[in-house]
Amino acid sequence: MHCTLISDLDEDQELDIQDRGLHYGDGLFETMLLNNGQIKYWPEHFNRLSLSARRLDMMCPEQQWFEEKLKPYFDLRQGLIIKIILTRGSGGRGLDLPKKMSANVYLYKYIINNPIDQQVKASISEVTLPLNRNLAGLKHLNRLDYVLATKELKNRAEFNEALLFDNNGFIIESIVNNFFFVKRNTVFTPSLEMSGVNGVMRNLILKNLKQIQKEVKIGYYSKHDVLSADECFLCNSVHGVRPVIQIENIKFTTGPITQDLQKIFYGHSGN
Repeated sequence: MHCTLISDLDEDQELDIQDRGLHYGDGLFETMLLNNGQIKYWPEHFNRLSLSARRLDMMCPEQQWFEEKLKPYFDLRQGLIIKIILTRGSGGRGLDLPKKMSANVYLYKYIINNPIDQQVKASISEVTLPLNRNLAGLKHLNRLDYVLATKELKNRAEFNEALLFDNNGFIIESIVNNFFFVKRNTVFTPSLEMSGVNGVMRNLILKNLKQIQKEVKIGYYSKHDVLSADECFLCNSVHGVRPVIQIENIKFTTGPITQDLQKIFYGHSGN
């Protein structure tokens, strides 16, 4: 398998201006926390990247290849956010796939400057997510809906996140997190069959809840379902579990299930 590495540790590297990721969003990405010389949940991140590439019929290097290329970042001995972008490679003009496909892998580092607010005050975004079974669950490069939601959130300074619903009015996730809520000791989380990102942390939480035999329901839930919850929380693999204490003008307490999960998955931002 031929693959080109573009790393921000190499000052001479240049962007491939014919990259299909740039022209068509033809690619995937992973965002990961590097801390204490290791990437949190690296096997899960690689597994998602590999399976997602398979769904798109895209080349993906082996896990060992990534580990070798990522090692120079470990040697920096810093707490960093590491981003992997995998694209189908250079394709030139036109949507047809190139006859000889050669993936491009981009590696970027971001320094963790300010700790994120652990408590979430969420607005309900007016941006809705489209239904698309072909791309549902994938962390693909087209994030325009989330860009628009982020722009909208900037105008509502009292909130630090926004919940996103689909075109049918069902909750999907927040801008950069998966969403859970609890009602009468049952845990609910949205189905991602038609929209959203199948998060690494989401799957780890579902696995944990199954192990302790906690009742979990995955389905389609309305704004009323969310606002009548007993407790709500967000999660991703960088920031762990974050309690939602407010949605619009509705206040929530940090309930026992959220607290238990925080003890297991809290602290990913370096706090």
